[in-house]
Amino acid sequence: MNRPQSVTVLAILQLISGVFSLLDGLFILLFAGIFGGLGAAFGGAKVGTVIGGFIAIFAAISFILGLLSLLLAWGLFQLKKWAWTGTLIVHIIATLAQIAKMLGSGGTAVNFLTLGFAGASIYYLLLPDVKQAFRV
Repeated sequence: MNRPQSVTVLAILQLISGVFSLLDGLFILLFAGIFGGLGAAFGGAKVGTVIGGFIAIFAAISFILGLLSLLLAWGLFQLKKWAWTGTLIVHIIATLAQIAKMLGSGGTAVNFLTLGFAGASIYYLLLPDVKQAFRV
């Protein structure tokens, strides 16, 4: 079966989402160091370590989602069924993670863009022609 145009759009959104997730992870990692240092300066080394560690966990999640998104983009271009399922799962998780980060930090442009790509990807995944292309 030829790849429908909506699947191509979905794969491109997945690729862009992966890149934004990697950039988001770098941005969060920057704040892990800053807030960890501030915590250490005002509350001691243990406080700084805990604060920096929690923020670094969010950065690691963003990195993992970014790498996984790049793999899924390739699978979507190839019309792999596992890529449809994986993309749906990743974007549901990404949506929840972005909402949690925006509630905690007031949101950044990267958070809004990543949330937008995740929402658009979920929408495209559920289109009838996309589901038919992946045989789901």
